[in-house]
Amino acid sequence: MKWVKLLRRALALFLAAVAVWLLCVPGDADATTQRIFTPNGGAKTADGGLGVWERLIVCQSPYLKAGQVLVGTQQEDTVSADTPKNEKKELGELLWTDRGDGSAGASGAEDDTPLPSSAPQSQNVIAQTLLPASDGSYPSSGGVFLYNRTNQTVDMETLAQADITLNGDKIGPQILIIHTHATESYTKAGQDNYQESDPYRTTDDAHNVVRVGDEMAAAFAQAGLNVLHDRTLHDYPNYNGAYTRSRETVERYLEQYPSISVVLDVHRDAIMGENNTIYKVVARESVAENCAQVMLVVGTEEAGGSHPNWRQNLAFAMALERQLNMDKPTLARPITLRKSHYNQQLSVGSLLVEVGTHGNTLEEAVNAARAFAESAAPVISELLAAS
Repeated sequence: MKWVKLLRRALALFLAAVAVWLLCVPGDADATTQRIFTPNGGAKTADGGLGVWERLIVCQSPYLKAGQVLVGTQQEDTVSADTPKNEKKELGELLWTDRGDGSAGASGAEDDTPLPSSAPQSQNVIAQTLLPASDGSYPSSGGVFLYNRTNQTVDMETLAQADITLNGDKIGPQILIIHTHATESYTKAGQDNYQESDPYRTTDDAHNVVRVGDEMAAAFAQAGLNVLHDRTLHDYPNYNGAYTRSRETVERYLEQYPSISVVLDVHRDAIMGENNTIYKVVARESVAENCAQVMLVVGTEEAGGSHPNWRQNLAFAMALERQLNMDKPTLARPITLRKSHYNQQLSVGSLLVEVGTHGNTLEEAVNAARAFAESAAPVISELLAAS
């Protein structure tokens, strides 16, 4: 009957309107929580407008876009044993996937649109160790390579010799860890089975990058550093505006704790190739078993806004990467320099850290976070003592 059809349509429109309203409701600013890690290993819980072009694309995978200058070493321990050998493509054949409005790339625009709902967790996952080719395609110094996605000229040798001065008082929290995209999660494996808020995203802090940040913070604290870990879900329920919200969080912490000298925004990358094949990045087993790779991302002011100290942040990233390469070769992917600043203009010593990809498991990401902090901690301690 016609009235039945009209009733169904009205109900469908009502439900759609409710769904849109829920997505647009801002989060509760008073719900911010932080976890404070102290050198004794303990932790306690306490309460605690960037445009589209300023947001890091969820599928940021620059090395695949420029695969001709990288060496991809294939691992045989793929998630699916049934993956045909002809689908295990070399790195140069992979595609960098723009999952947004299509504006990323030459224009420098970026998007944090989640992976499409058509991307199932059951897809084949192929492991890659991403390494730079030493053919001069990327600037480098002392084994530290840079993928420069800006128009800025970078003198790697000069930066390698630059004095690094970290801001902050001597007494109090020294490192702040936050997550602009806290709901980013990993491929489900073993007991890591979670409820998705969107594909490869979850609000469950035991299974997203907040858990990775916990591990990183604990490792820093074990090395003798004072750490604050903010667990705010800046990207939920709204993805848009996440960097605006995380900027406000960082500003609040810097004002409350002038001792903060290092700010790490911890994310996870996402890499897809042809036929929607998912790739995970892994360190070689000589470094650690079941360990993802990490990538440091440094922002500039090329996309807008003032960030005059970005070269100091790049020098800081190079110092960390040098130590990573000595302690745990293949753990770190080359540093990426981007046009946007990602709130790094707020403090010298600010970096974005990508831990694994959506193809990695949570276990691999947690292991990588611990390995990164263990190697980075002595460098940070030395710089703090000298500042």
